[in-house]
Amino acid sequence: MNTVTFMGDKIALAGGFPQKGEVLTTPAMTSVSLAPLTISEKQADFKLIYLFPSVDTPVCSSSTKVISELAELKSESVDVYTVSTDLPFALARYQESEGVEGVEQLSVFKSPELLKAFGTQFEEHALSGLSARAVILLDANNVVLHSELVSEVTEEPNYNAIVEALKA
Repeated sequence: MNTVTFMGDKIALAGGFPQKGEVLTTPAMTSVSLAPLTISEKQADFKLIYLFPSVDTPVCSSSTKVISELAELKSESVDVYTVSTDLPFALARYQESEGVEGVEQLSVFKSPELLKAFGTQFEEHALSGLSARAVILLDANNVVLHSELVSEVTEEPNYNAIVEALKA
């Protein structure tokens, strides 16, 4: 079982976090238009999935903006998805107010246990049901090329590692 910390407090995570070389089949999630979307069914050369607790926190907000602005991700061959338990309405409001473009924001609000498929769901904690901060890069066949489970939830992911994985 994986664990992360939140402000130094250890949190157990449900599910197994995907590792490089594994095939990841994602569950259907809810888009800001309330339509279901399944990332693993998409046809892009690369699919970057960024999971986080809530867009209403400063680190989640800033890291979502950084990911949306990474030049290497602004390509027709890279689809970028964010996944949280936020309501689709909150994600749409954030996207509009912050000018975030080129990112498909997804919610697991109907079934937070879907985060178990990613191995990022907090268990037995005040924040149970939310997601740890993580990045997963898939190729066109849904093979994991890069994955990072951020050890301290209040910290941002390693953006350089994402860029390097895309170049490899």
